[in-house]
Amino acid sequence: MDKLEQFFFLRYIKAPKRNLLRFSFVFMTLGIVLSVAILSAGLNLFEGYERSLKAVLLGSFPHITIQNTAESYISPIEANMLTTKLTRHGEVSSVLPALSYSAMAVGESKVRGISLTAYYSDGSTALPFEKYVSMGNKQLAKGEAIVGKYLAKELGKSIGDTLKVVYPQLDKISALGIFPSQRSYKITGIYSSGLYESDRSSVICTWEDAQALLGISPGFSKLEIRLQPQYVDSAINVSRKIMNRLGSEYYVYPWTTFSSGLLGLIRMEKWLIFIIFCFLVLIAGVNVISAVSTIILDKKNEIAVLKTLGASSASIKKLLSYQVGLVAFGAILLGQILGALLSLFVEKQGFYKLKGDVYFIDTLSAAISPLNQVLIFCVAALLVTVCIRYPLRQIDKLQIMELLRNP
Repeated sequence: MDKLEQFFFLRYIKAPKRNLLRFSFVFMTLGIVLSVAILSAGLNLFEGYERSLKAVLLGSFPHITIQNTAESYISPIEANMLTTKLTRHGEVSSVLPALSYSAMAVGESKVRGISLTAYYSDGSTALPFEKYVSMGNKQLAKGEAIVGKYLAKELGKSIGDTLKVVYPQLDKISALGIFPSQRSYKITGIYSSGLYESDRSSVICTWEDAQALLGISPGFSKLEIRLQPQYVDSAINVSRKIMNRLGSEYYVYPWTTFSSGLLGLIRMEKWLIFIIFCFLVLIAGVNVISAVSTIILDKKNEIAVLKTLGASSASIKKLLSYQVGLVAFGAILLGQILGALLSLFVEKQGFYKLKGDVYFIDTLSAAISPLNQVLIFCVAALLVTVCIRYPLRQIDKLQIMELLRNP
């Protein structure tokens, strides 16, 4: 700024009431604050939803799954050999042999399809489901089971009740028909991961009980690999290394095979919401155009005097840009703060919850990302700057003599 611009700008700062309390200015400020707050809150909540869903998926399911290509069981000796090989990889955190099959749970009046899972562990490694047991015991004994929260609710079961599990053995058909294998387990824990489908279908029992129900000799249907946190997003590369080492005898699936499409869809929806909400800021920009046009009309005499003193149109436009921009950028920052508070309020409130059968998870959460906040400020500042500069073009058309004749 030159000395003339500095003089008028300091005069504006020292006596702001004359401009700030104008109706057009107040309306402009409120429009920017509210639109940026909605944009910020929406992005914060979508960012939180995406992170929560990813955390639940990675916590509930293995990062890499290994199965035999012959679709046969992996024997304990073979599983021990594979575990020894896999734990030599620095990216691998743990390897757990598991049995996992589809079965049916029978309640008083309902039958529900379930995913029956059992882990084999020597006790040195924490089992992945333990951190999600919200009620009851985390440790399992023979004849006991941990049941998903929504599954227990649908079947009318609770801790201490008996759950009947049926496994239809299609490979054992007699002349009298199919005789399914069935077992009854005592419910000792409730599983609640936050992922609706998992909480609605999970039944976890001991490895011995699962073998007895399935009618198989000791073996495993798969090996579940958990990676070190810094390598989780590189699961595809790690799985390729493991596949090259194990050969063609085994299928190696990274978690992205099943979940990357869902997370990609959520990410796309997040940025679509961001683009749509940016139009709210653009609509608020109409108030900016109106406020700047009003200032130009109200300050015709001052503009005429400045032009008479030799001020150029560019200097006058710059001066008005500083005046309106100072308030507009302050309103953007205030809107971001309000958006953060609003998103945190939505996360903490208890009167509304997501429907798990629609949104996969049933909890609302917010994540305030510094990168997202910088992006919001830059986009909002760009839109507001364009809306400020647009009406200032009419200053070039103002003639000094006409301004002095018609004050």
